[in-house]
Amino acid sequence: MPNATLPAAEKQQRRVETAIERLRVVVVKSRGSADVADEAAKAIKHLNELYAEIKDSFTAEDIRYANVLRGYLGERLAAHEPKTPHTKKAKRKGDKLDHCWRCKTVVDERFNDECPSCSEKAYKWRVCPICNACGCQRAGKVLI
Repeated sequence: MPNATLPAAEKQQRRVETAIERLRVVVVKSRGSADVADEAAKAIKHLNELYAEIKDSFTAEDIRYANVLRGYLGERLAAHEPKTPHTKKAKRKGDKLDHCWRCKTVVDERFNDECPSCSEKAYKWRVCPICNACGCQRAGKVLI
């Protein structure tokens, strides 16, 4: 069925599916090479822009799947970097996990940045150096 005859909601859903598929393809490519980093950044940017534009067209499953893909992408791109030992950091007051919620990277000395958008006085969200996860995704401010 041509796109011109589809209802608006279905057109938006197809845009979402196409953008997620684009990210999935980049994740598959990242397994063999880190050369897809620019393509990945564009796919992530496009998905976040689409989410800001038509947030209601994203199902809970779309959001979950996009975050799973983003976690795998971070892990795979990091695997192409030279291996270096890292010192694990202790959990802070209020931390529920000792690793990134999305890519499972253990919290270590690389977790230095705090997100100004989702951090509050009571709790400062760390930004994962591998997949850039913070509390913004959990709060629904951005998709991935």
